[in-house]
Amino acid sequence: MILVFLETVERSMSFQIHKILLLSIGLLVCSGCGKETVPSEIVAGKVLLNGKPFTGVAVHFYNPKVGGGAFNLNEQGEFTSPKPLPVAEYMVSLDRPGPNQGETPADIEWPEDKSGEVPTKYRSSGTSGLVARVAVGEGNHFVFEISGKAPKGKGGDGPTPFEPLPGYSS
Repeated sequence: MILVFLETVERSMSFQIHKILLLSIGLLVCSGCGKETVPSEIVAGKVLLNGKPFTGVAVHFYNPKVGGGAFNLNEQGEFTSPKPLPVAEYMVSLDRPGPNQGETPADIEWPEDKSGEVPTKYRSSGTSGLVARVAVGEGNHFVFEISGKAPKGKGGDGPTPFEPLPGYSS
């Protein structure tokens, strides 16, 4: 009788262990379920300033939800992202060149910085009016035609050390 009781307990424990094991495996398998992956695409394009290829700056793609990237323009005013960007709508601006996405400063040859030649409007994604809609399988090649003159003073937006701030006299 005791032997029958022990066999029953042993089978019951074995069944419980199997249930726990199956439940654990199920949880591990489903832990990846529900993760939504955002599709990504390589972007490329060209920037023209007053109808001519612009060089010595970087084009910046920015989206507050997914981030973005900055890509230096080559001698023909062209850029290509080394890594895909998430599919989204990006605000675009132009600023000084730097490391491309995934590069470190030691990895690159620094292009001549011509960011002082960028018209003020295009230095901020909030004022540039430039938009890039990265979509799945759409080629994602953008041409940004900008116009205007660089602001007075070396370095762009702000006054030079020798110019008084607006509204103040020296």
